[in-house]
This record gives sequence, C-alpha cells and structure tokens, in this order.
Amino acid sequence: MTDFINADDINDVILAAAATELEQMVSRICELIGTPLEQTTELERQVIAAFGFGAVYGITHRDQLGESQAHALSIRMLIKPFNYSEQQAVDFADDLIRVASDREAHPVMNTIIHRGIDGHRQFNQEDDEGLARNIQEILTAVQPEK
Repeated sequence: MTDFINADDINDVILAAAATELEQMVSRICELIGTPLEQTTELERQVIAAFGFGAVYGITHRDQLGESQAHALSIRMLIKPFNYSEQQAVDFADDLIRVASDREAHPVMNTIIHRGIDGHRQFNQEDDEGLARNIQEILTAVQPEK
C-alpha cells in the first residue's frame, strides 16, 4: 500500500518550519540585543514582534503562502515565543496586517515591519552584524525620551 501526502500535510510541514524559523530569528535578535525576551519591556516586545511580522511577510512571499496561512503564522508567532494570549495575538496580528497595507495608519510601525523584511533576509544570510544594527537602530529610535 502506498502512502500519499496530501496538500494539507505539506502545508502543515511548511507552516511548522516557518514557525520554527521565526522562533529562531526572535531568539537570535534577543541574543544580539543582549536581553532575553522575557526581560524586554512591553514596548520592546511590540517592536520585536512587528519586526518579526516583517519576517512573516518574507516567509509568506518566499514560500508562496496564502493570506490565511500568513495570518495563522502571525498569530502563532505572537503566541509563541511572545506569549501573548490568543485574543491579544489575533488583535495584534490584525493591527499589523492593517498597518502593513496602509502606511498612513501607523507610519512608524509600517517602517518597523518593512525593516523586519530586511531583518529576515539578514537572519537567513547569517548577517548578525547587519541584523543587530537593524533592530538596535529601531529600538533606540522608539525609546521614550527621558
């Protein structure tokens, strides 16, 4: 008897690999900034999550995923590793999608998402210096003035 792999199984494998890739990228970013994710401020977590959403876009484009798959991947990333609740993750993912498609909705967040697309490329090319500079510039720019 021959086993057949159906499209849903292939999709599951692709999404699982993409989720792992996102977790590895977030972990690498935290190593590069010298702060474990659980020790970041809420602002830093949101910035890194938006940056990670740029990576979701890069993965979606690379792997030719559909909108529903990109949405699921975004929610998955926000739940693990960021530990947002399911409802927070859904709401945040919806905001990120809206902002990514409408620069005027939130120009700063839109820029962070687009920098995350570059960050995903830097991560895949193992350009730690470029990735570190990329995320650090953003984190510095969004810090409230003291």
